[in-house]
Amino acid sequence: MTGDRDWYVGESTKRGFDTPRCPFASVDRCPRYYQSLSLLGETGSTKLSNKEDKRLLKRWRKSDLWPRTAEQETAVFSSNGTPYLFAKFCPEVLFERFGWFATSLAAYPDEVDRSMAHRTLGNSNTGADDWRWAWWQMTPMHFSDCPIYSPLSHPVQQSGSEILGMKPGIWGFSVDLKALWRWLRK
Repeated sequence: MTGDRDWYVGESTKRGFDTPRCPFASVDRCPRYYQSLSLLGETGSTKLSNKEDKRLLKRWRKSDLWPRTAEQETAVFSSNGTPYLFAKFCPEVLFERFGWFATSLAAYPDEVDRSMAHRTLGNSNTGADDWRWAWWQMTPMHFSDCPIYSPLSHPVQQSGSEILGMKPGIWGFSVDLKALWRWLRK
């Protein structure tokens, strides 16, 4: 079934990956994984310690991979303290919490919709392992389709070309001292 472990492993095999799971699935390797895990702590799951959350937030906010607009951010939408939409999540994190490799999960809008869906699922003898028993909508995602995966897989190496810049001015060039310092430290 789409979104379950068999589907995910099958996608990894079909796409030629040596490992079935994302190699960047760690708070220290991926900003989306971190942001997803941190937000789950706000919805009743175990929270990262304050110290660890602050350390990671400080680190990832400096990254070029950190979301720059609200539309890029991982988000949880709630009503009366009850989360109803998990959006732009790391599929590895949602799998560990809910059992589905998905980037988004949406709850049924209300009890009437949930009851109607359950009646339909029951009448069609749909197995208990179908995501629709718990969720109104699910967007499955393989890790290689994540927008963060590609830049993580192919990091841009800093070279000397970022240190000197051509700018109009009296001397015709500038030196980025921060880039120079980073380059010298390497």
